[in-house]
Order: sequence, then C-alpha cells, then structure tokens
Amino acid sequence: MTKRFYSTREVLKKIGISRNTLFLWFKNKKIPEVARDRNGHRVFSNKDIKVILAYKNRIVPPKE
Repeated sequence: MTKRFYSTREVLKKIGISRNTLFLWFKNKKIPEVARDRNGHRVFSNKDIKVILAYKNRIVPPKE
C-alpha cells in the first residue's frame, strides 16, 4: 500500500534537496504551492513530489 501524503522532512529526504532550497522554490514560484493540513503544515502528494522532481532534474541550455 502506498502512502497518500508525505511530510516536508520525508519529501526532502526522498528528493535530496535542502529545506532552504525547497522553500526558495516555493517563494520564487518555481514550483506550485502544496496543500496544508489543519495545523498549517505542508502535506505533499505523489503528484507534488513528481512536480518537484521534474523541476529539480530539468535541463537548462547554456546562455550565449
């Protein structure tokens, strides 16, 4: 059975980025905001994790 929602700590470990990086991506609108629980904590779905991974693994061509 797969888990439906993940905490920020679980997502950081799964994706391999720092907490500061994740929060900067949210702040700068690089990735869409995720749902929050009743206490205001972010909860990530599998879809959210895929979006963050896609942004992390994107390939950017060099500037000329």
